[in-house]
Formats: sequence, structure tokens, C-alpha cells
Amino acid sequence: MAASLRDQFLASKDASDYGYNATIETIRREQYPQLKDHAGATLPAQHLLQKFTSDLTSNLYANPHSRSPSSQATSARVDSARQKILTHFKASLHGEWDVIFTANATAGIKLVGDAFPWTRRSSTEAIASKLTVLREAHTSLVGLRGLAHGDDGAIDIETITQHQLEERLSAVSETKDDRHCESQDSTTSSHHPSPPPSPSLSTVDLNQSPLSSPTLAGTELVYNLFAYPAQCNFGGRRFPLSWPGQIKDRLDTSTTKNLVLLDAASYAMTSELDLSDHNSSPDFVVISFYKMFGFPTGLGAVIVKSELGPKLRKQYFGGGTVSAITSDESWQVYRSSLHGRFEDGTLNFLDIVALDLAFESVRKIYGNYSAISPHVTALHRFLYKSMKQMKHYNGAPLCDIYIDGEVSGMENELVGNPKSCGPILNFNLKRSNGNWIGYGDVERLASMKNIHVRTGGFCNPGSMQRWLDLSADEIKKNLEAGHVCWDDTDIINGKPTGSIRVSLGAMSTIDDVVGFIAFLEEYFIDTSDPDAIVESLDLISNEIEAMDEDSLSPPVHVDSVIIYPIKSCRGYKIPRGKPWPIAPHGLLYDREWMLVDEVTGAALTQKRYPRMCMIRAEILLDQNLMIVEHDHQENDSTTDSDSKDNSRLLISLDEMPTEAAKSSSKVCGDCTSVVHYTAPEINEWFTRFLGKPCRLARQPVSSDLNASGPSTSSRFVKSHLNAPAGAPILLSNESPFLLIADKSVERVRDWVDEQDEGQGAVRRMANVSEDLDKKLRHELTSDSFRSNFVTKGQQLGFEEDQWSRIQIGEQVFDILGPCRRCHMITIDQKTAMKNSDVFLALSKNRKTAGGQIFFGMHMLHRPDLSVAPYMVKVGDMIRARKQILE
Repeated sequence: MAASLRDQFLASKDASDYGYNATIETIRREQYPQLKDHAGATLPAQHLLQKFTSDLTSNLYANPHSRSPSSQATSARVDSARQKILTHFKASLHGEWDVIFTANATAGIKLVGDAFPWTRRSSTEAIASKLTVLREAHTSLVGLRGLAHGDDGAIDIETITQHQLEERLSAVSETKDDRHCESQDSTTSSHHPSPPPSPSLSTVDLNQSPLSSPTLAGTELVYNLFAYPAQCNFGGRRFPLSWPGQIKDRLDTSTTKNLVLLDAASYAMTSELDLSDHNSSPDFVVISFYKMFGFPTGLGAVIVKSELGPKLRKQYFGGGTVSAITSDESWQVYRSSLHGRFEDGTLNFLDIVALDLAFESVRKIYGNYSAISPHVTALHRFLYKSMKQMKHYNGAPLCDIYIDGEVSGMENELVGNPKSCGPILNFNLKRSNGNWIGYGDVERLASMKNIHVRTGGFCNPGSMQRWLDLSADEIKKNLEAGHVCWDDTDIINGKPTGSIRVSLGAMSTIDDVVGFIAFLEEYFIDTSDPDAIVESLDLISNEIEAMDEDSLSPPVHVDSVIIYPIKSCRGYKIPRGKPWPIAPHGLLYDREWMLVDEVTGAALTQKRYPRMCMIRAEILLDQNLMIVEHDHQENDSTTDSDSKDNSRLLISLDEMPTEAAKSSSKVCGDCTSVVHYTAPEINEWFTRFLGKPCRLARQPVSSDLNASGPSTSSRFVKSHLNAPAGAPILLSNESPFLLIADKSVERVRDWVDEQDEGQGAVRRMANVSEDLDKKLRHELTSDSFRSNFVTKGQQLGFEEDQWSRIQIGEQVFDILGPCRRCHMITIDQKTAMKNSDVFLALSKNRKTAGGQIFFGMHMLHRPDLSVAPYMVKVGDMIRARKQILE
């Protein structure tokens, strides 16, 4: 498929704009060897990095606020970078524009908001300025509304859609009075010139801004601010660059003037912005240089019309922004230049040197920045068409793409038109039955295939609410349910909480696009009905009320019973023949302890700290003791391998940390109360081994194993499982018990072998040898799935999918549903090394109708149907039924 898609593209007319005259493969190989897939942030070219390193080792740069040769050299490079920025954006070099360096685009937006000449509604002012923000704005623009209320009054806030704005502009009367028409025809109304500054302006007091000075003309004007992105960072939609001129021509009056702030951070990545028409240009343009060049990363700028200098208010000042100052009086004189006045403190001058070189690198590699747009447009058009054509077996579309025109059929006029769309596609995936596929599942699988996508809400609340059909009330309720922007909860109440974004850059190739399409087809296209019932071995006759031992053929029994005393650490296998108690929350002492971050109190997990699997805790019931040890590794600098006394901890099972050390911690989205151990020897032991400051914590729990009253647990079985409300759990993820079958593990091992043979599908981590990687792969065991029960004796594997209730020895359990799997199964439980083969194999063969990857079954103990004392042991026979008979 990959080869045919590639050939199809190269044979199309779109390919004429692709590849920089057939040099893209050389550019990719020589300039971007680190790049696997472009994901929304341009990467620095080798040419730029090498030139920057050479420059720094050949020249001496210092703080530019000095007269030394090294300082003057810095000033010269800073001036050069400013001029290159103005040249790149086709801004006149005759003083009409100035460049104020900031830490990033967001800092530039904040600077504009802080300095803007707001008129606030107060007891003395009836009219107020208005801030209007386009709905598709990034959070950094939306954040301007934080300025709405201040000690001196409020401003008006409005969120507007493109349709509403254009309707408003069209509705403006064409028959204004002659005086206003003359004002609109003149150049003065569109760029708001200021009167010459008074002779005393340069010595204005910090608390006396130019606008409030009674000696200045025009103080009766009320200034409004319209803020919008040139390109929506959510879905790539581009908005008219003609708006600034239209807004000023049609909406300005004799008493109100409108200034425009353009967020060009996303737009400028792949397209040139032309500011040569001064009168119709925005007044402020914010940019981010890492998005344009990949490096430097800590630098942005505001390109601002110089004439606005007297209008902008300066409050805080620092570093070299003053020409003169006294310490015993509130008196200071600002620098005369606009950038000198607002660039507080020492500039990030080394990054500015890199920026100065970045413009040269673009010319060296691509010939001209303008060559990037047709290249990415060709790829964007092909990617969109390919994704639109992807269908399931029943004709249902795989991709729900968030782009204007989809409903009206006008999307083809937008995609592939650089005036309407940038090289971004935002989407979610659906199963053949219409169920959403969680964006978290897509991201995890993509990561294992070395494809880097971004998921979530993209700091763009307006676009997220629009395309995902989320009301403000739903977002508030999602927060109440525990969902925050950065978590893994991707679907709530049948609606996605975010989406998937892919973006293309100057160095993207057709192979990147074809690889992504192949990834979607391989892992997410349904070739048959996922809801179809697959016949499996009938383990018990439906007519039989009781569960008879003879109904299983051959006999299935418990091969392992495992507990995990410390959450995310290695399991402890109960010795054969030793009965183990069942508590109200699960197996006794299973996941009763956990490690928490010393600063935040959040639970540590193997996904972030894989070495946790090398910590093992053994429970000695007869000695009332937990022994904690860890595996030693050669050349392990974080362990005291020479000290036998430091290799283990002895912790009394009766010891419960004092309530004074009680705190709230978050486990799988739930807040729960735990108590911390305060003994230094305990916490330092874990800290030394993990290299992470942490503490051991314990979940308070009742010691009555036969308790049948209300649970005091703060965590309960997850709502998506088929369990009664209020079923308690301790620190396990979703349920009290997890069961897997050894035959099912064998089936997964076979899938892993099949996907590797002839395809080279083993996903190797960096610095892991091929031999070691294969060894890890072929040693796949049930330990990777971290279950409480491993069964033996099944004939086919996955018969447990059809079970609804089982009996283990004399204990009865209800099957609650399948276990949804995460990246933790990629961690080898003995070596802490990662191998993605298992996850990839499951993603192809074990997915629910909703797209969740699953393996193993959750269970809940039924004491009302079981025989006391509630105990299980290795060797217990298992009796199962496929449906519950009441």
C-alpha cells in the first residue's frame, strides 16, 4: 500500500509543487537526521546548529547594556536580527515598525494587553474599551480577558465567530455623513497617527502615561482591541488578513478607534506574512521563532507600529529600559526607542544570535522561505484526500475531520488553498459501529510506531467546543468528574474530550504522509464486524443451575495467585498450597501501599518510573512482616550494592503511619486519603533506588476480613465495569481482582512472533541490541499483565471472555468486564526495559467495539455466594458459566 500511495502522489499534478525541485530527500537526510515524523514544531536544521556553534566558539558576546567590544558585538547582532525580521515580514525599514523581543508569542500577547490604552468603565467613565477575540483563538489570546477587571474599572469582553464578524462588517451603513466618509478616505483613520510628542514627554513620570496627560490631544478617544489568529492552531483554518483594514475603515468613529492584534505564531511556520501595506496591516503581530526555525526556542517578538509608542502604557520597568533614574524620587526617563522602552532586563542575546543565523539557513536550504508553502500544501491536500477515502468494511468512514466545508461540500475549495488552510489536520477516529476511538489509544500506538502526534484540546477552547459539540456546562461537569486538560480521559458520556492533530512542516516528505496513512489502516480499520460473537468452548451447560466440577473439560485451575503490596512494584506470588485471605477490597494486602512524589503527593507509576518493577515486596503472614527488596544491576550507581544491610526493608504489617502524616493523593483520577511513613530510613531507601525523592504511603483499611457493612473506602470499582455501586477498591486501577489465562498469553506470544516474521515489526528502543530485544520478546510471560489470578487448562485461549461468573475453590466471583490496557505492559517486569511488541499485537487483535485495547477480566468477590473463611490458593479448581442464572 505504501509504495502505491507514494507512486500515486508523485504521478499527480500536486507533486509539481512538492520537494524543492527534487531536493527534499537530500534536505531530509542531511539537515534533519533526528526527525522521524513532523508533529507541529519545526526542527532545527543541522546547518543552523553548526553555524551557531561555530559562531559562539569564534566570537565573544556579552550583555549589550555596555560599551565594551563584546557588548557592542552583541548589539550589532541584535540590530541585524531586528532588520532581518522586518525584511522577512516585508515591513518598511523606514521606522514605521519596531520589533520588541519577548520570551515567546504568549509573552508578546501579554505585553500588548498590559500596555494597551484601555478605557475602563468606572464611576467617572461611562464608556469602556472592548476586547473582541475570535472564537478560534489560542488560549494565549483568550487570556487577554483576564485584564477585564481592574482596580480602576472594567472593560467589555466579546467572543465572536467569523460569520458574526463578517456580518457586522457588511451591515455597516455605506451612507455615513460626509465628515465620517472623508475620515474613512484619509490615511489618518486607518493607522491612528499620534501628534508629535511634547518636549517633556521623554521625562514623563512612571505613573503619568502619555494617554492620561492633559497636554496631549486625542485623550477623548476610546481604543478597542480585536485579537485573532492568522491561522487556527487547532485545525489550520486561516482567517482573512484583510480584516484589520476593514475593521478600521468600517468600525472606527470619531470617538472610538480599533486596533488589531494578529497572532501569527502558527501561520508564520510555513507561510510568509506581508506587512508592506501599512494602512491595512494589523497594529500588533506576535510571532514565535521556534515554530519558524526550530531553534532558538526561548524567543518571540511583537512587531508593532512605531506610531503607537505614545499610546502604549508603561508600568513596570527594569534593566536597561530607562535612560535616567533616581532612587529617592519616583522619577525616571525611558529610552526613546519603542523596543528599548519595553525590553525589560537583559535580552536573550545568544538566542538572538541564533535567530540572526536562522534566516541565512533557510535561504541556504530552501532557497527562499516562500518555497515552503507550496511544498506543504501539496502534502496537506494528499493527506486529507487519503484520510477521507479510508473506510471500514461496511463503508463507514474512519476519520471525522474537523474542517470547515465538510457539511456543505466546500472542503475541497479550502484544503489545498493556502489562503484558506494551513498544513494541519485535526480529527478523531470512529469504529465501524460509530463508536469513538479514544485519542489516547491512538497517541499511544503512534508513539510505539515512532509517529509523534499531538492530542487533547490544543489550548484552543473555542475550536474544541465547536468541533466536539461541548457546551460550557459539559466542560464544567467533566472537570467535576475529575477530567483536566492533560489527563488520559479521552471520552466522557459518549463524547470525545479532545482530538488528534497532525501537522506538516518544511522538511515533511511524502513518506511521512504515506507512513501515517499506513499506520491508520493497519491498526484502526475494521475489516469485519467487531461486535460479532465468536463461538468458543461451551464451558457449562446453560440448563444446569449449579456449577458442577464435571462441567469443565479439561479441568481449569488456578496456576498462580499474585498480590502487589506496593502499587506499580513487582508482584509477590503466593506459595503453592498456602491459602490466601480475601478482604473486602481484594486479596489481603494487595495494593495497600504506594510510593508518592515527595513534593506533589501524586502516586508514582511504572509508566513513568520503570525501575519500580525491580522493587519486590514479600508478605510473611506468620511473622506479620513485609520484606521489601530490589534487584541489583551491574554498574548501578543508584544502589548500595556493597552494603547488604541496605538491600532490604523490614516493615511491620501492624504499623500504620500516624494520622499526622495523612494527605490526599491522586490515583487513576481519584483523590484518596493515605498516610505517609516518616521514618527516614524507609523513604531514603526508595529514593536512592529510584533516583526520585519519594515517600512510602499506606491506604488505611479495616482489618476485619469478614466485614459486610458499608465500606469506608474512598475509591470504588470504575463505573464502566458491570459492578454494583459502592464496590470498594484500595489502590488498584479499576477493580479488586484481575484474571488472565496462560493459554491466552500464549496466543499473544504467537501474535508477536507473527507480526515480526518477514516484517521487521519489532519496535526497538534506542541503545537496545537486537539480540537482547528478541530475547525480551520471546520471554513474554503472564507477569507482564500484572494479574491476581493466572488460570491453566484452557484449550483455545480467551474462553474467559465468555465467562460471567466463576467459582474458584469455594469462592464465587462475578466477571465485571475486560481490562483496558496501557503502556505498562510494554515494561519487562524483570529488567525494566521496554518492548512495544506486545502492545502492538494486542492493538491489532484485542480491541473492544469502542476501540479500547484489552486483555484479562476484572472480577468482584461474592461473599454472599461463597463459603467462609474466604480463602483462595494455587491449585483451586475453576468452575465457570457463560451466563448468570438467577
